[in-house]
Amino acid sequence: MQSFLNLVAQRILANHTSLERVQVIVPTRRAAFFLMQELARETSEAMMSPVVMAVDDFVESLCTLEIEDPVHLLFDLYKTFREIDPDVQFERFMGWASVLLNDLDKIDQYLVKTDFLFDYLSEAHAISRWQETLPQGRTLQSEGGSKQYFSLFVNIKKVYESFRKRLSDKGKAYRGMAYRELAEDADAVITRRNDYEKLYFAGFNAFTESERKIVTSLIKAGKAEVLWDADRYYMSENTGVEAGNSLREYQKSQAFGAWNWSTDHLLTSAKNITIYGVPNATLQTKVAGQLYQSMKKKDDADRSIVTAIVLADENLLLPMLYSLDEEVTDLNVTMGLSMRNSLLYTLIDSVFELQQNVVEFTNKSGKTIRIPKFSHKSIDKVLNHPFIRHYEYVALSPLGDGQTIIQKTLWEITRGNQVFLSSEELTGMSENHPLFRILFTHWQKNNSRQVIQTFYQLIELLRDVYKDYKNALETEYLYLFYTLLKQFEQTIDERSELITLRTLRSFMFELIRQTRIPFSGEPVSNLQIMGMLETRALDFDRIIILSLNEGMLPQAKRQNSLIPYDAAQAVGLPTHQHQEAVMSYHFYRLLQRAKEVHILYTSTNDAPGGGEKSRFIQQVEYELAQYNPQIRIENKTVIFESRRQDDLEEIVRKDEAMIGVIRNYLANKGLFPTHLNEFIRCSMQFYLKHIVGVREKEEVEEELGMDKIGTWLHASLETLDKTFFLNGIDPAEEQIKTILRQIFDEKFKGYVTDMGLNRIYYQIGEQQVLVFLKHQMSQRPRRKIMAAEQALSTSINLILQGAHTPVKLGGKIDRIEEGEGNVLFVMDYKTGSVELTGKNKLADPVRREEVIRNDPDRKMGYVRQLWMYEYLMYRKMLDERGLRLKDQTYNFGEYAVKSGFYSFRDPKNLIANPLELTEELAPADFIEKSEAILTDILNVMLDQDIPFRKTDDLNICRYCDFKGICGR
Repeated sequence: MQSFLNLVAQRILANHTSLERVQVIVPTRRAAFFLMQELARETSEAMMSPVVMAVDDFVESLCTLEIEDPVHLLFDLYKTFREIDPDVQFERFMGWASVLLNDLDKIDQYLVKTDFLFDYLSEAHAISRWQETLPQGRTLQSEGGSKQYFSLFVNIKKVYESFRKRLSDKGKAYRGMAYRELAEDADAVITRRNDYEKLYFAGFNAFTESERKIVTSLIKAGKAEVLWDADRYYMSENTGVEAGNSLREYQKSQAFGAWNWSTDHLLTSAKNITIYGVPNATLQTKVAGQLYQSMKKKDDADRSIVTAIVLADENLLLPMLYSLDEEVTDLNVTMGLSMRNSLLYTLIDSVFELQQNVVEFTNKSGKTIRIPKFSHKSIDKVLNHPFIRHYEYVALSPLGDGQTIIQKTLWEITRGNQVFLSSEELTGMSENHPLFRILFTHWQKNNSRQVIQTFYQLIELLRDVYKDYKNALETEYLYLFYTLLKQFEQTIDERSELITLRTLRSFMFELIRQTRIPFSGEPVSNLQIMGMLETRALDFDRIIILSLNEGMLPQAKRQNSLIPYDAAQAVGLPTHQHQEAVMSYHFYRLLQRAKEVHILYTSTNDAPGGGEKSRFIQQVEYELAQYNPQIRIENKTVIFESRRQDDLEEIVRKDEAMIGVIRNYLANKGLFPTHLNEFIRCSMQFYLKHIVGVREKEEVEEELGMDKIGTWLHASLETLDKTFFLNGIDPAEEQIKTILRQIFDEKFKGYVTDMGLNRIYYQIGEQQVLVFLKHQMSQRPRRKIMAAEQALSTSINLILQGAHTPVKLGGKIDRIEEGEGNVLFVMDYKTGSVELTGKNKLADPVRREEVIRNDPDRKMGYVRQLWMYEYLMYRKMLDERGLRLKDQTYNFGEYAVKSGFYSFRDPKNLIANPLELTEELAPADFIEKSEAILTDILNVMLDQDIPFRKTDDLNICRYCDFKGICGR
């Protein structure tokens, strides 16, 4: 089917024997390129080419003002606003500066009568209009927020006039201003020029008022002709379709002369349209890639069909490129790739975040002190960034221990739990490496030149790594960022008084948001990937359109303007209805000459932008198909292929090799009370932790957890016991506090306890120890402390699964005390509350042994722990012919061993072990019964028929380190 641009080329060649003084204006530069191709194809002899250009280039070539770059525009706008409102802050201004610039651009593009607009927005007129919509008897309040609301529009009016004058005095303009200048002087500027014979405007749909004025002035002077690409379907047959709104008005007004052309492709040509519902947005790109691959295989190798993949959601560009088959090399991308979606952007953001998050402390006088230290989170984020990691892989050699300086630094931060680090500490860890000097040198307050130099140095460092990298995109991002920095450097030299670090960040990110990487490729490739606006004036036999969802195409009704809807409508500014009509035209025009159409939309409601298919699809299905019987529509649903998956066994079976590993563990590493409890509570946890050796990932913690508080208090009490109580000395309160602080600083120097929850936790822990020790020192009679943090271990031989098995048992007892009546007390500290229940079960001689063997209850775990401590004490007395503590020997059979807990939650009460395994003092019986119980437990551990399995009690999983592995 003949394309629109081919039709234009034939028309121009038919009207002119020489094209030297002919100009053709089209919507885009891409359309200009393809029109030149069509002109070349239609001519049989060499001739001078006409000037073919995009409409923006045409206006800029005629305008006496130069279009200013975005950096200077924003700064000029801010300076203008400050002259009117000196109190405006740049950070707040940046929040709506781009919206205001866009509004000013539209005001001029549409030749809005600004006096009427701003008068319409004035308080008196607005309240009068609003009053008409209120029920009878109700009135508006004219105080409060409405005053601020209207003062904004008063300022905008002044800004508009001053801003235009400021730019005009410099010979500069924003885009809309250039259009307005040309339109308001069209007769003098354009029609009197003699350097061209005829202008053709081809492929336009909805002109702005300034474009309309320029074109109609040329037509009246007999110097221009407009060539439309319209279709009879939406022009006359189905006038309810918004695609023809502007075109029907233009045809009716006859302001553009004779009407050329309206075709009837939508009404008469055969089309195969397939509509695909896809579960999520990104999966659409996979479907499109598969579709194109299957199409290529069916195509004639000598006559390939040019295919367009049109992305209504331009964020799908990268997924679309990755979804194409590797054999697809002949393609062209007409869209720019936003720098906002790049990895480089996230690195820049991370560096700013690193530098702006300084530590704040409150000293004893209540004054807030800012300390220039970096947070471990920000450091981790920067050093783990993919850009930095790739630099590490390519440029950093491992040190002697096999780690790079980055790995070493991250490990030292984690190992030392260093929450905040200074610049000197970080550069010291890296042995003054340039990367660390660049990243971790503190920026001086409001020194924007230092910021820019930092990024220059970073680009220089990364450039050498990425120049030979196969991912050319990242290298292009580095180059683009470099050019942005050059713009900044020039601007700062001119306007240094406006720049702060916060300003610089806001400004830089706004420009990054506007910056796109332009793809360079072969425009005549068989596969064209483009956005909807890039399709203007172009035709394809085969198209694949993605993201045709309501809210995406047409876009959702967003008021991205400071001008209210009713005001925009009153002065002729485009509203969302206008935008919908424009998108409708582009959609139908794309269908006009296409023979094969594939439309994809997101079908699931929970996917972003998904759920409802676009009204354009429904118009095709229920309206267009009724007008043209040659249109064949097929609906398909894409589903994830369901594959039968065998349920994974939630158990670990024991083979001979596994049994060997367990026996080795029992003989060498040994069994501790906590290990025994873990095995009984959840054998899978025991397996992962002690047999496989899975470790919890170490992370830097900013807040003290209960485990850290427990470690601190246990270590502090050990020091107090050894320093004072074992020597018969009672410490003073200040001595206790000093040791608490000393132990904390030794073990947890990275934690900050001067503020926040850590301060509260520290004070609570300190208070608990003080109360506990004061109570201990006040006891009469008072037990004698014989040992602190006493390590006990023993090796025994048990017959397990019919074989003699060496078993090592061990434990560390917090405190051993001697009481009256030849009793040794084994005491364990607990930072939390301790509840020991089930005394009835423990009193029953039969049930108590069963409880120790297999009761997974946490409270029974406490009992089991104390039982094991008692066993180890008796066993030690037996093995060594008396337990020796502080030059005193405690002989086996002469002393009873009892156990209990000191809970810091209830420091005045001793919680005694309710378990009495023997009825009276009978250490030999105690050992015999204990080893029988241990034999039963370990027989289960070594039983090949009893696998390791997950616990059924999900409460146990709640704080388990391995719940992620188990899927709990």
